[in-house]
Amino acid sequence: MIQTEDKILEPPYTNRGVTRQKEELTALIDWCQITFKEMDMLTIIDDILCIPIELMQINGKSKGIAGHELVAEFDNIKLLKPTGNAQYNGFQVLMSGTGCRNYENFLKMNNETWFDFLERVCLYDVNFPRIDLAIDDKKPYLNIPELIRLAKNGMLSSQLRRISVNSADELVEDGVIPKGNTLYLGSTKSDFRIVFYEKGYEQYEKYGKDIDVNWNRYELRFRQERARRVVQELVRYRNVADLVMEILNDKVRFLEKPTDSKITRKRLYPTYGPWMDFMENVEKVKLTMNPQKKTLDKIWNWLNIYVSPSLKLFSELGKIEKKDYLNMLVDNAEMNLTQKKLFEDYVKSLGLHIE
Repeated sequence: MIQTEDKILEPPYTNRGVTRQKEELTALIDWCQITFKEMDMLTIIDDILCIPIELMQINGKSKGIAGHELVAEFDNIKLLKPTGNAQYNGFQVLMSGTGCRNYENFLKMNNETWFDFLERVCLYDVNFPRIDLAIDDKKPYLNIPELIRLAKNGMLSSQLRRISVNSADELVEDGVIPKGNTLYLGSTKSDFRIVFYEKGYEQYEKYGKDIDVNWNRYELRFRQERARRVVQELVRYRNVADLVMEILNDKVRFLEKPTDSKITRKRLYPTYGPWMDFMENVEKVKLTMNPQKKTLDKIWNWLNIYVSPSLKLFSELGKIEKKDYLNMLVDNAEMNLTQKKLFEDYVKSLGLHIE
């Protein structure tokens, strides 16, 4: 992908541009971790990741993660197998931030987007241990040390009650050199956490003086059920930027102390000016449990194109052999957890009750 300081020059495979005339902002998927149940390694690599098998290094030298050993990798795109107490019949795909950027090359090669990939993944029995969405702010709109000061002084309205801070400075003869600040909202054990940090300082430490330190990153980290729900929303929105900004707008509001001493309720405090500018014209979105009918339509289209010819074959054979093969398939089948959830949520969306 060819990208300048401010704008993308060709169509982004993550739909990364924020569409509200804020050219300093881009959005990205920055961590993707998926558990595949009851599936073999070659199917995951060939049919789901769509990476040529000859490019994958089998039994690579990199380390796995807790409870999983590495069985195949391409740079930071890793395939892991459960070990010890984490045993299950399947594999886990792990893409760190650089892994996600690497995978975008395969998406481009296959003329796909992240949304096509995630939509395909959701057809299988999967879990999402973690997925991170992020906004890169090159203006920047916000000052992280000031956000930290506001949070410490209670000038923050959020459902995320746990606040923690990490500040890094380097001591020199005539003072200190800032090395970046981070504000965490939410517990490390939570299934949803927001992180505001000075990305430019981190990159400067890695790559040197050519990096502009005026670069903030605002990350939304989702785990387990929250991750599954946000993936459903990504497939529906097909726009990372809109979804991230709208979730942020729903979950966080930085405040200013009112000049009117009669205003004592925090919900009536005015919004911190830079946060108001950052959230200008942004809606709010709540992650719902209801699947979109579009997801069911996609499954139907997949059945119609790839499965129905084989079903037709056995239907015709059944007429000759006096056997109802189609009903035999349905009677012996068992829905996986994802399919059960799709069914239950769709029934609920119709206002019906399942006995």
